[in-house]
Amino acid sequence: MKVHPEFSVYEHLPLAILVDFDGTITTRDIGDQIVINFAEPGWEKAMDRFRVGELNVRELWAIEIGMLREEREPAAIARAIEIGLIREGFGDLVSHCHSNNIPMEVASSGMHFYVDAILDANGFGELPRARPEVTYTPDGFGLLGMPEGLRDCGMTAMCKCDRAWRLRRRGYRVMFVGDGVSDECVVSQADIVLATSNLREVCEAKGIAHTPFETFHEVLRVVKS
Repeated sequence: MKVHPEFSVYEHLPLAILVDFDGTITTRDIGDQIVINFAEPGWEKAMDRFRVGELNVRELWAIEIGMLREEREPAAIARAIEIGLIREGFGDLVSHCHSNNIPMEVASSGMHFYVDAILDANGFGELPRARPEVTYTPDGFGLLGMPEGLRDCGMTAMCKCDRAWRLRRRGYRVMFVGDGVSDECVVSQADIVLATSNLREVCEAKGIAHTPFETFHEVLRVVKS
């Protein structure tokens, strides 16, 4: 288990865990699939602008959500539940945290309607979660917003760093588990980082101490250690 050297003073503190959703709890990015299958035409241009650096994650997400239609949300939820496979071992991690009074929160930049639906459908409805909320204009187009108590990050939508700081203020040592670009900021703030996919590459490039993982069985081993 690799711990940020500057946070070693916190090793005696109790553990709390933040877990990303898309591509971390689930085996694929569900938000991308919702946009591809249910957004109005034109989201591809926003993605092209993101790829060349003209848009950040938050700006891209706001544009893509603006192309969703309220009338399509039920179908989007049904599709999300169908394709939202849970990464192996996640249930074991949840059970261990519950049995040992380890606080665990899902910290996601994904849309509330599919994050909540997938968690509920797989028996994780009691898990605390922090995620943006999609509302709709009078014309039925999506709007990105934050529920009360969540901080909007101008770079990555929901501010995951704020969730880490909140736990540290409560006296916890913070573990973060994630996979992608919306997690780049928080890995510099967490005491312990477990990374897969693109986030692993980010940590390696920036010299951020982390433990790679492919399943939550590996995450659970680190938690138990």
